[in-house]
Amino acid sequence: MLPILHFFNDGYLAAMPLLLPYASEEFGLSLGIVGFLGSLLSFSGIILALPAGVAAMRVGAVRLLSIAVLCYSLGFLLLGCSNGLIAVLISFILGSMAFGIFHPIAFSAVAKSAYSTDLGKHIGIFAATGDIGKIAFAAVVPFIVGFTSWRITSILYGIVAFLLFIICGLFSMRKKKESIAVTPERKKIDLSLFADKRFFLANASSFIDSFANASLFMFVPFLIAFRGWNASFIGIFTSLFFIGNLLGKVIMGSLTDKIRKEHLFIYCELCIFISLAILALAPSIAVVSALAIILGFFTKGTVPITSTMIAESTSKDKLESAYSINSLSTSIANTAAPAFFGVLADFHGIQTIFFACGIAALCSTIPAVMIIKGQKTN
Repeated sequence: MLPILHFFNDGYLAAMPLLLPYASEEFGLSLGIVGFLGSLLSFSGIILALPAGVAAMRVGAVRLLSIAVLCYSLGFLLLGCSNGLIAVLISFILGSMAFGIFHPIAFSAVAKSAYSTDLGKHIGIFAATGDIGKIAFAAVVPFIVGFTSWRITSILYGIVAFLLFIICGLFSMRKKKESIAVTPERKKIDLSLFADKRFFLANASSFIDSFANASLFMFVPFLIAFRGWNASFIGIFTSLFFIGNLLGKVIMGSLTDKIRKEHLFIYCELCIFISLAILALAPSIAVVSALAIILGFFTKGTVPITSTMIAESTSKDKLESAYSINSLSTSIANTAAPAFFGVLADFHGIQTIFFACGIAALCSTIPAVMIIKGQKTN
């Protein structure tokens, strides 16, 4: 069930912000408010990351993740029926709760089952299932809106999520008891990992990388509108971006097992910096289309790299704790970034966001360089 749930989780998480341009036009929302709503999608990860890890140890992953599906369903149904900012706000809070539950549970489960020399490959393939969901559910949002309306689109997505919730409930009822042996030690998050230098640096790289990349997908539609291009191009860009995501996770996941992870991470961030600088100044649709695949490839290609860095920075019995702490950190980054960059755009223009994100991507290489230097010293 985990790959299936990842398919829907990432698809819904990416689809919700794509409805924002339509809602913001109807309700007159500023870019600052849009950025704040984007931050809400990641906010609950700050609150739920550690409790979700503990809860998964006790009740099992599928049962807990079915609750996330229900949150998505309610969020999209409410968004489709919203009559103002308050309803939109609550719908994004529900989406945020779903996001906060999923990743610390799913990635620790995958890492534990594939803790070997091909860990990067397994994480990359699992992560790619989410991008297939993005392509299937998020990339078609503008097209469905074109044939119906953004409200009907949101309601349809909510109905599909509710049907999946029922399926998950039936699946859980068939399993009388999860075959997970829980000891008192496994019921706690090991916060001593913060004192582990290698884990701290790997987590720092992941944090800054998330901060640099969190706002790109949300603000690209506004850059396209700023250029005066047809709104239908948003769907094309989204499709190409998600195809790049899929390829990046699979290919980089395989390379992670063959090339030194920290070096590979640094190369990716340099490519992100260059691509973002070009995107901010790109004069034509053809250039932006090419950049959609390139940016998708490298921004999400870092996921299996950082996930493997986290897994190899600690022991196997601490993986739930490591991924819960990492999910907490990246949720803070994902929450802060859209609000920060949204306000920045209000004052300095939409193009500024992409230059600032590129600089943040360069900063994420600093902890990786420190890991390399520390290993050489040892």
